[in-house]
Amino acid sequence: MNLKKFVLGLICGIGLTATTAVYASDTIQAYLFPVRYEFNGQTKQLDSEYTTLNYNGHAYVPIRFVAESLGVGIRYLDKDKVISIMNEPTNIDGFAKKVWLIHFRLNVGNDQRYVKELIGEPVVERTNEDNQQAVWRYDYMATQDYQYGDLSNIDFEGLGQGKIRGQLLINWSNEGKLEKIQFWYTSSVTDVDRKTYSYILNQDGSTSEAMYE
Repeated sequence: MNLKKFVLGLICGIGLTATTAVYASDTIQAYLFPVRYEFNGQTKQLDSEYTTLNYNGHAYVPIRFVAESLGVGIRYLDKDKVISIMNEPTNIDGFAKKVWLIHFRLNVGNDQRYVKELIGEPVVERTNEDNQQAVWRYDYMATQDYQYGDLSNIDFEGLGQGKIRGQLLINWSNEGKLEKIQFWYTSSVTDVDRKTYSYILNQDGSTSEAMYE
């Protein structure tokens, strides 16, 4: 389920003009609410993809827009039906910071400039000029002699051998928007108690995670 299409909001306790709710099974009637936003005194324009609703005298706002404007991370855990909001962690190493950014800041629809500003330049980049889907690959904590040429699959062998700590594949739409990601990483580069984790962000915005001993 795409978080941006998931009808929810933060209920703002402010008085709005009267709204008449029409109940019919699990549907509601709400109204578009043209409102401006300020965060800590700074005005921020609502992106065209977001909408604020007036329902039953309350403002229902796009939670991703609010969370990211306040500098916190957000993601939707489809399996558990949980919206997870988390402050950016401190006192962690660079790799753990990348893991957090990928989980909480990358989302379907992000543009390429945003992604590069967030997590840097990819190690390998394929454009869609040859009518293939554009793909970027990021290698994390790879050994000096590490080589891998595939842009279609994660290097599970390299992860298992400790040649690389994490690998991220980003698929792009023809419009240059983030379409889906595959991210696999390990808890350490040694064989002792090593665990492997996967994080998948699908085209519809749903996610899946797993841990492998």
